[in-house]
Amino acid sequence: MDEAQTPLARWWVTRVLVAAAAVVATMFALRLVFEALSELSHVIVLVVFGVVIAFALAPLVDRIQRVVRRRGVAVALTALSALVVLLAAVASLAVPLVRETRELAVDVPRYAAMLSSDEPFSIGGLEISGEVRQRIGAEIGARLGDWSQDAARAALRVGAGVIDFFFIFVLGVYLLASGPQVRRWVQSVLVPQKQRAEFLRIEAEAARLFGAYIRGQLLLGLIVGTVSGVAYFALGVPYAVLLGVLAGIFELVPIVGPIVAGGVAAAVALTQPFPLVVWVVLAALAIQQLENNLLVPRISGGAVGLHPLAALLAVLVGVEIAGLIGALFAVPLTGLAWSIYRARRETLSVSGAPRSA
Repeated sequence: MDEAQTPLARWWVTRVLVAAAAVVATMFALRLVFEALSELSHVIVLVVFGVVIAFALAPLVDRIQRVVRRRGVAVALTALSALVVLLAAVASLAVPLVRETRELAVDVPRYAAMLSSDEPFSIGGLEISGEVRQRIGAEIGARLGDWSQDAARAALRVGAGVIDFFFIFVLGVYLLASGPQVRRWVQSVLVPQKQRAEFLRIEAEAARLFGAYIRGQLLLGLIVGTVSGVAYFALGVPYAVLLGVLAGIFELVPIVGPIVAGGVAAAVALTQPFPLVVWVVLAALAIQQLENNLLVPRISGGAVGLHPLAALLAVLVGVEIAGLIGALFAVPLTGLAWSIYRARRETLSVSGAPRSA
């Protein structure tokens, strides 16, 4: 019996080893590709976000095109509407964001001085000794200069960021306007005749998956950011608008982002009298429950079709390979690969099934 099972056991071991080696080789190859393209990383990021804008605005273009019957006019009206909404949002948030950022810049040295004091204090009933406070204050003081320099460099990059956004928006509008022509050119020139049906199927699945995922994440970010900002403002948390904006941005990173946003809000609440941090943590947990049980099923639904554990692993691998961009797009890319695999498996099972007489 043991001799009969030995070849099968060896076959399974070989299969597992080959699969593990293939995964490692793929990750290593992707890492080499990203390192080779590191010099063009800024341009790649701009192009990626241009594609995001195109996917986000595509449904509105299609709806307007059904009315005006001309794609160019539909794209122009969509771009104008998006600019109006964006300018209105920036105008409504600019003043409180600038005020809170200025307050934060003034308060950070005060917090550092408070932490560097040798007097003990308590957080939530837990007493922090003076020695620990001095160590924390020394560490923050050592990094304060670096943070100030980073803030100054970030302020100097505001102008460059405006130019980058203009380029991203123009690229997204161009992709919307010329998307059908580019699609036809790729299909007729780059795809062989025998593979065009498979190409069209994969393209349709990718457009559906990426479009649903991107629009869902942007809507989730808007809702979660707004709810978080209102909740923190009602609780009296400092920098409530800034924390709300950060919560909306972190929401774009699946699973990990909301946890980081809640941690940042709790860290800010620690600078206030004790009960506030408890209410902030409870509010962050309530917002996550609202997101997981109500918003995500209704907005995103099963667009990606991944188990939460698989999505978490995809995010971790994406961060390791390509940083923030990898974290943003690891889930839809993994979902697309899984969708293609399932479709191929179903096709093979149907083609291999015995025909009935």
